[in-house]
Amino acid sequence: MGTNLKRTTIFLTEEQHERLRRLAFEQCTSMAKLIRDATLEVLEDEEDIEEGLKALADKKDTVTWKEYRRRRKERELRGEL
Repeated sequence: MGTNLKRTTIFLTEEQHERLRRLAFEQCTSMAKLIRDATLEVLEDEEDIEEGLKALADKKDTVTWKEYRRRRKERELRGEL
């Protein structure tokens, strides 16, 4: 794997454990790898959300809905749409 791993203990229900064990078997991988992959997905999703919120907070070059409708109406009247 090339990176140092840190041991962590998690608690799963019997059903979760069995389903994870079966999935690992079907995919010819380990339960630990499935858990690491799922954790990475959650962390990447969180990063995407943070980046998206930052982008939404940037008001530069944005217009209000009212202003957009006004500009669109002007473009329609000029035959640009």
